[in-house]
Amino acid sequence: MQKLKNPNEFSFIFLGDSWAGDGQTSNTIFGLALSAIRSLKRKPLFILHSGDSVFTGTAEEFKTGGTYTDNLPVKSLLQLIQDPTNGVPNIPFFIVPGNHDRTGINGPLTNFRTFIGPTRFSINLPRIKTTIIGLNNVKQLGLDANNQPIYGFSPSELTYLKSKLKKAKKNTLLLMHVPPRIGKWANPNYFKDPESTFGNENGQLTRFLRIIRGKVRHVLVGHVHAFDKLTFQGTRYVISGGAGAPLVKEGFLKGTRTPIFHIIEYTVRNGVVVKRRVIPIGYTA
Repeated sequence: MQKLKNPNEFSFIFLGDSWAGDGQTSNTIFGLALSAIRSLKRKPLFILHSGDSVFTGTAEEFKTGGTYTDNLPVKSLLQLIQDPTNGVPNIPFFIVPGNHDRTGINGPLTNFRTFIGPTRFSINLPRIKTTIIGLNNVKQLGLDANNQPIYGFSPSELTYLKSKLKKAKKNTLLLMHVPPRIGKWANPNYFKDPESTFGNENGQLTRFLRIIRGKVRHVLVGHVHAFDKLTFQGTRYVISGGAGAPLVKEGFLKGTRTPIFHIIEYTVRNGVVVKRRVIPIGYTA
């Protein structure tokens, strides 16, 4: 990471659901997201991506690039990120797996591990009073009554989280893909598709909330192609899924503004997030 002039204040970027490598549209939006990061007055210390970084989890989408409709070349996720002119090759970029990062429906995360890295991680940064924890919560636990996947954690994932929180710093950022079914996100009158969240299958939601309570200030998620936020049991949750994948239609989240492609800039001062700024990119739905 870059050397900070003032370790008591820094910024980072959060984004999700880029679907890089899927085609020209998603790549254009993701490219605009990277350009927006490059143009910020203050260089972010790191970038967090909440998953669905690519569309089908192929080597072409992650690493090598390919040619799709009408023989047009399409760059891969890593080609876009590492591009010396338009990418962000000098900023640490952390990604957790989404369901689209699997190779095929409910397939393996082999390519993710090969080209991106571990499916879970924990990084302690004591100088800036920050811990970053990334989790994999896209294990398919079964199918619901509508034959839709029930996503969640493997048995060891929450044990891992509990162990890493024992030495976590003041500003703990928890990154994962699927939002929890809590607060307004559990209300079908607000959230038109509660299946886009993970519930209490095998008691996972109860255990998750018990583990993080009083220990995690910010949970950053994606999966839903929009922006939304809530506070639950003292923890702030933010959905950011607007970095390239098709946006949800207006009204999917009742009462919220028109979905926009976006990234989010966070400012941290003395181990506390003091500002969150949603930066629009591209065009609206």
